[in-house]
Parts: sequence; C-alpha cells; structure tokens
Amino acid sequence: MTAITSQGGGGPGGEQTVATTEMRSTSAGFAHSWRELTRTPTYQVPVLLGGFLAALVGVLTYVFDIVEASAIVAATPEVVYLIIFGVVGLIGYGVSKENVQNGSLVAAIAGLALVSFVGGQTGLLTGLLLLAGAIWSLSRTR
Repeated sequence: MTAITSQGGGGPGGEQTVATTEMRSTSAGFAHSWRELTRTPTYQVPVLLGGFLAALVGVLTYVFDIVEASAIVAATPEVVYLIIFGVVGLIGYGVSKENVQNGSLVAAIAGLALVSFVGGQTGLLTGLLLLAGAIWSLSRTR
C-alpha cells in the first residue's frame, strides 16, 4: 500500500489546511501503468521496444552464460552495455512522455551507443530501433 498525501482547504481567511491521505495498492499502480502503456503514441513505440529488447537480451544472455557455466560468471562488456543502454533507452521513453525533445535526445544517444559499443546483430537492431524512434518522435512533434 502506498500513501499519497495532498494538502487542501487553506483559504484566504487563514483557515487551517487539512491533509487528506489516499491509500492506493501496488496492484492498482501496476494496472495504471499498463493502461498508460496502451495510450502510448505510435511514434514512441520504437523507443520503448528498442530499450526493452536491449535490456531483456542483455539480461537473458547473462542468465544463459550463468546456466552454461553452472556458476556466477563475469559479464562481458557487450552484455553490460546492452543492459545499461537499454535502461537508458527506457529512461528516454519516460522522459519523452513529459518532453519529447529531451526524451528523443536521450534515446538517440542510447541508440548510437548500442550501435557503436555493442555492435553485432543485437546492438544494431536495438540501436537502430532507438534511433528510428527518436527521429520519428522529433519529426512528429515539430
């Protein structure tokens, strides 16, 4: 349960302000997140997809390396870059909900980093998705 407090009531006559607390469950917060995700503008989908895929592939690659070695192993730089820049791409998506220009800039930087540092098919695919989404977002909002 999460407590949300809001202030209300303070008028010009100096009345006492009354704090009201609304209790919201965590499951209601997740439901709100999913509903918000369904209202995502089409031009932001490549940014969301590119960041999510990069982070997911990075985590799964590391998990498969652990299973294959039957012990905890050191992560390769490519896996670390996939996870980090995938999360940065998701942060760019979150920023673009408030300010499309700044979010697109963050997503474009993450996309360029994925293409240049990770390389390979995964880095190229996810990086180009982030770049395409950033360019599309900027072109739709201009």
